[in-house]
Amino acid sequence: MEQVARMGLFFDFYGGLLTPKQQRVFSLYYMENLSLGEIAEQEGTTRQAVHDLLQRTEKILERWEEQLLLVDKYLTEKKTVREIRSALENLGEFIPARTDAYPRFVELKKKIMKLEDYMEG
Repeated sequence: MEQVARMGLFFDFYGGLLTPKQQRVFSLYYMENLSLGEIAEQEGTTRQAVHDLLQRTEKILERWEEQLLLVDKYLTEKKTVREIRSALENLGEFIPARTDAYPRFVELKKKIMKLEDYMEG
């Protein structure tokens, strides 16, 4: 997975555990795409200090993911939901619309699509 996307997911899951300064600098760099120099100017510090803070913050986030695996579990569940949706779409080709099973099939498909939308959002 691309580093920026990976760090963004880690931040989504664990960002609330960071200090306010770590959150701010991380967000400026990864979410707002500011350069180290621009962040240093905003924060009233040096480019090297910003770089060091980002490196430490990335390591903290990676360590939390290694221990808790929340992002890994989320990505696995997201993939599973996509596979279930795909299987349901294939199954739908074999369920005639006039059978007793069809309304249940439609209801299940809606629930899976709602779950998939929730996981995307």
